[in-house]
Amino acid sequence: MLIINLETTKETIVNVDSELEKLRREVDGPPNLDILTLNIQRATAQIHASYLFEQIGKSTLQKLCLLLSSTATGKTYSGWQEFAAYMGLTMEQIRCIDYDFKGLQDPTYYVLLAYVQHTDATIDKILRTLQRIHRLDIINQIKDNITDLIDKISQRTTTNESTLLRPRSIPKAPLVLTPINFVHNIQKHEALSDRVIQDNLKKSKKSYGCIVLLTFADDGSETAQHVAKIFRSKEPKIGVLILQEQENYVYDRAEEFIDDCFKQVNFIIPILTQGYMERISNIKKVYIEDQNKLDAKYIRYIYSLLRYEYVKNQCINSRVRCIVSDKEVFAVATANLHPSMVQRK
Repeated sequence: MLIINLETTKETIVNVDSELEKLRREVDGPPNLDILTLNIQRATAQIHASYLFEQIGKSTLQKLCLLLSSTATGKTYSGWQEFAAYMGLTMEQIRCIDYDFKGLQDPTYYVLLAYVQHTDATIDKILRTLQRIHRLDIINQIKDNITDLIDKISQRTTTNESTLLRPRSIPKAPLVLTPINFVHNIQKHEALSDRVIQDNLKKSKKSYGCIVLLTFADDGSETAQHVAKIFRSKEPKIGVLILQEQENYVYDRAEEFIDDCFKQVNFIIPILTQGYMERISNIKKVYIEDQNKLDAKYIRYIYSLLRYEYVKNQCINSRVRCIVSDKEVFAVATANLHPSMVQRK
């Protein structure tokens, strides 16, 4: 016969309930996303969304792209196409992203790239759009990234609440993703940019004995930094141009900026490494790992410029001076380099 002690059982249940209640109090409740979103919108109402394409905004941009683009079309949640429509892109622009830009970048990346071309493209409107397409889950996941971005921007700038904060340059978008009213001002903008670049280089030439352009792959980065440090400590100073240090200009108008710099520097200095020689040899190969490393990304472009100059100058190398580290001497000596890379005595 089973005998149940009711008093003991009751006491056990009470203890269990009290333990559960204690656990409930210790666990944070779900965030109030409406209030959270409103607070972030207020904090970002005067911050231009082009900060997402700066180094300090890359983590936010990456997570936003990942979360939106990973949503399959036609599912319960809205994906990048719905996001694009609410952000003001036309159906033709959305189709261009879907059909023509596949494999180059993430589709959400291009949606945001098109959006930041507008002068009033602030971050709060992105959050408002995520609300409208019922993607509060994304807001919840990027809230810490945006808060961190706000902190970093506030450390960089000091201004009043009515001033729109924006970086020095806006990343360049393909023509089909550029607003119509912006297209009308492209030539004027480019002419102004040319003058700014040339003025800066002229000022630099007055400050330095000469200016050199370093070009190198990722495995030559340490050598390049060491060389730059030595050159910059010389008297008279030697100005050193490294693309990664000029990322705002490069992201804005890469080829034009490099062309202008190439014409005006005194010397071009390739850092010859296995990685560098591999990239100038394999013209058709795409190096995904170089996409965010500007000096490595534009090795081939600079290489084509110096080869063209060599031919134009009747096969006379007057400006290219290569640097080879001790460990790379044998590989370089046995490589079949273009004559422009070889300094004849």
